[in-house]
Order: sequence, then C-alpha cells, then structure tokens
Amino acid sequence: MSHQWISAALLAPVIGFAQPAETATPGKDLRLTYVSSIDQTEQPYRVYVPSSYDGQRPIPCVIAMHGTGGNESSLFEDKRIPPDTFRRVAEKHGVLMVSPLGRGTTEYRGIGENDIFCVLADIRKRYRIDAERVYLTGQSMGGTGASYLALHHPHLFAAVAPLAPAYSFPWLAANLKHVPSWWIQGAKDAGFYLVGAGVGIDRMRQLGVPVKRDLIPGEEHPAGLQRIDEVVAWLVGHQRVSHPREYVFEVDTPLHGRAYWTAVDAIAEPGKMASVRARAEGPQRVRLDLENVASLAFFPDALVFDPAKPLAVVVNQTEAYSGMLPSDRQLRLVASGKTWKAAVEPRQDEDLTAYRTHPVAVAPAALDNRGTESLLANWITDAMRDATGADIAIYNRMHDRGLGIPQGTVDIADLIQCSRPFDQYLVTVRLTGRDLLEILDANAAEAKRPAGQPPVQPASRLVQISGARYTFDPSRPAGQRIVSSNLDPARSYTVAMEGQVVERETVLLAGRFRKLEYKYTNTAFTLALYGYAAKLKKIEARAEDRVRQVGR
Repeated sequence: MSHQWISAALLAPVIGFAQPAETATPGKDLRLTYVSSIDQTEQPYRVYVPSSYDGQRPIPCVIAMHGTGGNESSLFEDKRIPPDTFRRVAEKHGVLMVSPLGRGTTEYRGIGENDIFCVLADIRKRYRIDAERVYLTGQSMGGTGASYLALHHPHLFAAVAPLAPAYSFPWLAANLKHVPSWWIQGAKDAGFYLVGAGVGIDRMRQLGVPVKRDLIPGEEHPAGLQRIDEVVAWLVGHQRVSHPREYVFEVDTPLHGRAYWTAVDAIAEPGKMASVRARAEGPQRVRLDLENVASLAFFPDALVFDPAKPLAVVVNQTEAYSGMLPSDRQLRLVASGKTWKAAVEPRQDEDLTAYRTHPVAVAPAALDNRGTESLLANWITDAMRDATGADIAIYNRMHDRGLGIPQGTVDIADLIQCSRPFDQYLVTVRLTGRDLLEILDANAAEAKRPAGQPPVQPASRLVQISGARYTFDPSRPAGQRIVSSNLDPARSYTVAMEGQVVERETVLLAGRFRKLEYKYTNTAFTLALYGYAAKLKKIEARAEDRVRQVGR
C-alpha cells in the first residue's frame, strides 16, 4: 500500500492557514461536533472563542486535553481550579481554547490521536487558525497525550506543556529538538508519575533538547492545572519551527514516520527503532544519515533548498541522487543492499484524519481480552518474549486495556489500540519459579462483588502468561490458589513485563514491589507488538490452557 505524505509547505489541509470563519461568535463558550468518518458517529469537542477574535487575523490555538475518565468539558469545569479559569485564560491571552473528547481512555493514542486531528481539521473550517501557533497541553492522561502527539508529530506544533503526565516516550526524545516543552508536576504526586516523566526528560537533556521541568513543592496531581495561566503565557511565546535546516527524527513505526522534509515508510528491521539525521548542507545539497530505514520519501522544502537548481542527495555518505527536484515532486529512496535506489515521483499529501492507513499483518480470527485465558493476551505475551528473549512474559488486563484485534487486515493503529493506554519500555527481571508461583497466587484472588450477586471472573489482575501454564482456584486461601503449574520452583527464569509493573505494581508482586532488580530493555511495548506482527505477517493465537480455573 502506498502511503501519502505531507510537506511543511502543504500544512493547510491538516491544521490550516487562514480561512474566513464560517460560524463564530467571539466571547462564547461553544459545544461543537464533527462526524467521524471511522464509524459515522458525532464526536463532541469544547471550544472557547475569545472576544478579541475578529475573523480577519489568524488566531493561536491551544489544544487542551482532559485526564482519565474525563470528557471534552472536564477542563472547562474542573472543580480543582477556580470557576471559568480556562475561559478567562483564553480571553487574557487571545487564544482559541479547544478541548477534544479523545474517544475515551486512550491516552490520545490510536483512535484518540485521530480525534485530535479531526478536531483540528474541523476547527480550521470554522476559524482562521494560525498554523505557526498551534500548541498542546493537557493534564494527567492529557499531559501524556500532549507529549505523545508532539513527539510523534514535531513538525506540526509550536510548543507543548505536559501537566502531570504518566510517562514520556524516551525513545523519541530527540524529536523535540525544535519544539520547546515545559513539564509541570507536583513534587508530592505519585512516584510513578515522576519516574515516568523523568526518564524522557533526562534523555532530552542529554541530547540538548530544549526542555524544562518544574516539580512544585508540596503539591500533588493538579499542580500544573493551577498554573494554566502561566502555561498558556509560555506557550504563546513560541512559534513553530517550520523550516529547520537540520533535525533528528526517531521513528518507532511507519505510522509515525513523517517529520519536516522526510517520511520513513518502511523500517528495515521492524521492532527496532529507526532514525533520520537530516541536514541541509547548502541550498543544493542535503545529507541524510539513516539507521534501520528501508524506504524513505524526501520532499525538498522550497524555503531550505533552491527548487530552480540541481540538488544532490547524500545518503549514509554516498550520493544517491543528483538532479532537478521541483517543489511538486518527492524523491523516493529505497535501500538495495548497501546502496540506495532513487526515483522522482509526484509529491503526495497525507490526510492525518484518515485512520488505519498502515496495514502490517492479517488476523485469521478476531482476538480479544475475554475469558480466563485471553487469546489476545496469549499473543501479546508471546510478542513480549520474542522482543526480549525472556523465558517467561506476564501481562494482565488492568487499567482500561484496549480493544481487540479485528479479523482480517490488521493495521499498526490496531496494535496501538489493543495495547493502550500504556506504552513504556519493557523490563526484564530474574525470578525463581517459586517467586513466580507466589506472584501468580497473589493475582488469582476472587474478585470482590456486591453481596447477593453471582460469582464473577477473577479480578482483572489475573496474570496472563507466555512460556508457562498454571491452574488456579480463586476460592482457596492465599498461598494455596495455584493448584498446578509447569514452573520449576527451584529454577531461575528471565521474566519480561511492562515497565508499569515495577513502577506502580499493576501486577501484584507478592511483597517484592520496589525490591526487584530489573533491567529496562530498549524495546517499548507497542514496538514489540509491531515487530512481532511485521515478522510473522499473521496474528493468531489459540487456547492452550496457559491459565485455567478450577473450583467455582
């Protein structure tokens, strides 16, 4: 499938340059909707139009994203801050304040990311948006989402301010070289929030990326919300770097392969990071240093390269192309051994409101998280083992796990959907079989239920597993719930798990929380799933009695 890319000069169809307003009432708090092309549903969003808006001059736009369990009105009506705070801030700074729904607890990934771009497209139809001054902020899940969008689409945003984010996608830290970020958290916030944000911020600092972090003494989770006036004042002081002469772009999957004047549309070894180091060495020469890239489109920015003169394109120190490359053309570069084949082709645009545009595999049957032994979890834990080389991988269904894998064509977006909302580095730890049996036992307790209600499935902490099997009886006392297992109590195993397990104990560790000596891998959770799907080309799993319940 051919992928369509958009250049910096063609941003108007996505975020929009100035257009006459269709329906705008300055000084109004509006509840608007757009119709999703994914499922034809009407999706809401909230917008405040400051009274200074006249429909003639482009207006800055702040995308403000709500937290877990919230909706498009949550920030406008948040009880933790004085009434009308967001409206007053929008008036004071003359910004269009927009709050999308995000399609649920998605961390603004998958369909949640699509919602952001659909809202931007709809806003552009109604108002004259300044494409050089579009900003991202959000609180908690919204803070995580703000960082996710900026790190994956750095060429679209002028600045980002994540407030109380849960984590920070450190494998993409280099991508914010031209996008200033301000991370605000309460110093008394939960430890996993501080650790999750800190790992990405630390890498940004190591790379010389413009970043600042404030830990507010004595304050907890809402700390950044209470400083939204300062945040917006800081945001509007920045303009988008539209035409950089050099940049580094780190790519986890081809779904997010586009930045500035390059687009990675095929990765040589899926499941490992790819990177582009691009530098204009004058108006007639560009240098591209590529790592783990199989195919890339280069589209010359007319404000960086001279379209009226021949252009030399050097890839990994070898000249791959020399000749004319007009602004309405792009250069397709495909790896062929240690050389690169180049072909000039018409420049194509990408519609960021499109969904499921990057197929990666086929699923003979749908997989979901239902049942004591989840077929989707079987596939996910197999992918975790494959990515880490571990003996065992464990996973559970805590915290708003994502959607199932559909039957038929599986897109990269589906892999993001099935693994949402969290995406962190996988970790490995050495555990004995006896340790594992105690952990399995702790998570096999019978779920609490209201009096008089029928028995239910064990709690969502129930461990799903690859590389072993076990049978449990949730009605038994603690320490006796594991009826049988093929784990050797005396053997030492390498166990793979999500980073959130060791950071916030989403799998009960039977007294081992904060005591385990674990190692971070170089593979993020979604990256492991993408690599496994791309390698096998088929996504399938069957019931193998990995997790079996007996008793009531």
